[in-house]
Amino acid sequence: MKRLFLATILFLFPFSAHAGFPEGENGYDLKKIEESFRLPCDEIGNDDCIARALGVGACAWIFGINKDKEPAEALKIADTVLIALLKGNNLDLKSMIGKDGLIRTNIKKEATYRINFCREETKKAIPKLVKKLPEGFELDAKRIENLTSVFPLQYLSMFEQFSK
Repeated sequence: MKRLFLATILFLFPFSAHAGFPEGENGYDLKKIEESFRLPCDEIGNDDCIARALGVGACAWIFGINKDKEPAEALKIADTVLIALLKGNNLDLKSMIGKDGLIRTNIKKEATYRINFCREETKKAIPKLVKKLPEGFELDAKRIENLTSVFPLQYLSMFEQFSK
């Protein structure tokens, strides 16, 4: 009975928890990201680690947009977070590109899965990402859903374009 009472009191008092990347005065604390955020690359392999890092990068971009940053500014911040995460885990982004200049299939598949973790946030960001539509097209719920589905592949294709 005593434990039940203590548990009830514990849940009635407000408390806060902070999750995510550490933020400093000027945005994300990149040094802390490099030093603290370790992926289990020894266990899952570098390909899966790169895919997870790409997922973090894409979602960081989306979260930035949803925090009212311009898409270009949010992408720049997300890229610096991605680079810090890669650097801290001794990962080379070039290793994800195959001889054909495309992201290797296993990495693309896993990264797409990871990017879809922030699917609901992506839906919210799509209207801010799509500035102009061809005349006669509206950004309705179905089109937002379709663009949300395509977003992971579009994000990954940016890296393929850079590799070429």
